Amino acid sequence: MSNHRAATPRRRRRSGRTRAMLALGAVAVLASGMSVQGTFAFWTDSATVNAGGFTSGTLDITVNGQLSGQGGTTAIANLALANITPGESVAASFPIANVGTTPLTYNLTGTGSGDLAVANGLQYLVVFGTTATNSGTSTAGNRTGACGSTTATDANTTLLNATAATLASNRALAPGASENVCVIARLNFQAPNALQNKAGNAQLLFDAKQVGA
Repeated sequence: MSNHRAATPRRRRRSGRTRAMLALGAVAVLASGMSVQGTFAFWTDSATVNAGGFTSGTLDITVNGQLSGQGGTTAIANLALANITPGESVAASFPIANVGTTPLTYNLTGTGSGDLAVANGLQYLVVFGTTATNSGTSTAGNRTGACGSTTATDANTTLLNATAATLASNRALAPGASENVCVIARLNFQAPNALQNKAGNAQLLFDAKQVGA
């Protein structure tokens, strides 16, 4: 009986080149996996600037040291004149001041009411930077108010009635500044007999606004 050995198939050796290629492939896969799954930290920073606070200013005009704050009404007693006859006048002066922190300009307008105003009997003159003086007596019927050397006449006064009349415009006052205002009130020299024993009243409005408004 023949003794035949079973043929053992030879394993085919992979060439060194083939192994190298496979090894390179494995490295490539590994490297590819690392690039996908890897994580990176990005550093950040921030800074804040405190821009500071602010406060609002004030716009405040006063008349004769009165009416601090927003608006109001005050009286100038020296501008009252009883038993006045045609042509007589009275004067009073007082300061207008900017007691706020904002530079301002103001306009001055006047209105009149009562029988004397309706009949164009009330006459007013405003002069700036002067002081009032008064002379004459009621018994003589020659009372005269003056602002410095200026007195009121039919020609230089403004009649005050229900329609507001402009007495001054765009007077500028810096914060803390003031100026003297002198006002002459007069009964029209041409007032007719019908105005005897009549009354009238006038209001002066100092309307302030900030510069540039």
